[in-house]
Formats: sequence, C-alpha cells, structure tokens
Amino acid sequence: MKWLLILPALYVAAFALLVALQDRLIYPLDPSPVTPAKAGEPRLAEKSLQTPDGETLIVWTARAAGRKPTLLYFHGNAGNLANRAQRFDRLLDRGYGVVALAYRASSGSTGSPSEQALTADAVLLRRSLTQLLGQPPKGKILYYGESLGSAVATSLASQIPPDGLLLEAPFTSLTELTAEKLPYFPTRHFLRSKWNTESRIKSLKSPLLILHGTKDEVIPYVFGQKIYQAATSQNKHLETLKGSGHANLWNTQGQTAIYRFINGL
Repeated sequence: MKWLLILPALYVAAFALLVALQDRLIYPLDPSPVTPAKAGEPRLAEKSLQTPDGETLIVWTARAAGRKPTLLYFHGNAGNLANRAQRFDRLLDRGYGVVALAYRASSGSTGSPSEQALTADAVLLRRSLTQLLGQPPKGKILYYGESLGSAVATSLASQIPPDGLLLEAPFTSLTELTAEKLPYFPTRHFLRSKWNTESRIKSLKSPLLILHGTKDEVIPYVFGQKIYQAATSQNKHLETLKGSGHANLWNTQGQTAIYRFINGL
C-alpha cells in the first residue's frame, strides 16, 4: 500500500519542479555570442540596444535595397541568431532589410526572458529602427515570427501594427499548448508567460501569412488553423506544408509563399 502514498508524492514533486523550472523550459535559449560574420553573413551588422531596465540587447541589422521592405525578425526559443544565418542570407539576397532581435539571454543579450520583457523589447526595437539602421526605412515594415517568435511578433503587432505579419508555426496560447502537452498537470493556473496569440490576432487588420507543417509535433498543425480562423484580416492566407515538421518550414514551398506574400503587399 506504500505506493498509494508514494505516487501522489511523486506527482506533487514533479509538478513543483515543473513550476519552478518553467522559464527554463519555455526559454531554453543559447546565450552564446556569435557575430554575423562568424555565422557566415557579413552583410549584417551587429548593433546593441539599451533597455529602460538596464539590459543590453543584441540586434543584427541590414538596410533594405531602395524601397524594398524591412523585416523585423523574431526567432524561436531554440538556438540563437547564428542558427538563422541562412535565412537572413536568402532574405538579403532579395534586397529585403533585416532587423533581428536577440532575446534576453540569447546571442549575447543580457537579462532574463519573460512575456512582459520580450514584448517591451520588441516595442523598443520597433521604435528604434531609425537609430539601428542609420536612417528611416523607405519601404514597408513587416514582422516575421517563428514558433515562440510568432507570439512575440503578434504581441508587438497588437501595439504597433505592421504592413504585414508573417507567422511560422504559431500557437493559440502557451496555456493551451502546455495543456495539450502536459494534460495531467494543471499548468494553466501556474504559467507566468501566457502568450495569448489567438486573442491578440482577433484585433489585427494587417495582411497575414501563416506557415504551418502538417507533421509538426512541437506545435501541431491545428494551432495554425485556429490562428487563421481567429484572424479578422481581410488579407490572410494559411500556407499548409504537407509532410513538414516544426524545424523544416524554411523550404522551397515555404520561401515561395513568403516571397509571394511580400510581393503582393
């Protein structure tokens, strides 16, 4: 009969550990500082932003060619900016401007990540474009968010609407996602970061592109469908990548959809 006492104790201990370590699990970022040149993209310059609460944020920047659009890029919670160098290379090849934020505790940025902090940092980034680029962008300003970055981009868009919003593998809310992944724990009552993208997307009118793979085991495809259905933009598109998972959406079909969307703005 001892197991009747042991199992509840193990459950409580596991849940307590989950609550205590939630920020590390949500934001398993790579703090390693890597310059754009070392990452293989010397066309990007590394800049820094000082936050009101005294932290330093690393930002990779490159101006757009002529009146081409500038993309504010918000990466996922895995790796760092260096892992996205190939993406930036393709975007720069097309003449797009790139302004990529390294979250707190990622790629040499200081501080600790949270929903409130990352949203405030994204707003600061948007308001600092002229400072970061040395001149105001001449073309359209788009937000591109992948995975966790889709929530950051949407949160920013709810405060400062973009000319276009690109979301790669978005989720409705962290509350709903963790409830699906950890159904036996009451996580919704203890999450500090909620990231309710579904609620925020309802008020946005900016043109919207969603990319999602049907074989995504990290953020299931149904979450992308829900975001698309909740969006009220008159110009919205869900690009379904059949057979693609979470980490391989940057493929020929995905890139073609992105370029088509941008060219149509």
